[in-house]
Amino acid sequence: MRINPHVYEIEYVEVKEDPSLERKRRALIVGAAMSLDKARMIRFKQRTLDFNVTDLGRTASHYYIKDDTVEIFNELIKPFMNEGDIFVMMSQPQEFEQLKVRDDELEELDELKRNYCKVKVFGGSENVCGKINILMQTCFNPSNLRSSTSSI
Repeated sequence: MRINPHVYEIEYVEVKEDPSLERKRRALIVGAAMSLDKARMIRFKQRTLDFNVTDLGRTASHYYIKDDTVEIFNELIKPFMNEGDIFVMMSQPQEFEQLKVRDDELEELDELKRNYCKVKVFGGSENVCGKINILMQTCFNPSNLRSSTSSI
């Protein structure tokens, strides 16, 4: 951080005033802790700077689940959910943000949707959430994927 402070959005004046960058590091840690607390992955007491990991946080850490995904799950999960709600929730994670829907997949995704999706697919096959939803429902049904790009 001290070698190239601009990478971390730190002005040289801050480095001169606080050569060890303790204030900046503390601010980064508190910000991250508040974000994890919001996702209920840890319990953070800002007054004492004390934090304790929760079972949810431990599980997310073990499986490399991002805090944004945990927040989405916290918002969407309900005590009683039908299959459609579960598929919608499971197709939302941030871990899928890199996936793309390719034009050459649309026909096969539509066919999979017609033949194997028992639950309504929100968003359709044109977006990533719909693609994930279709592929998850297909995984729970026997099917043959033709395109090598149509996989999770």
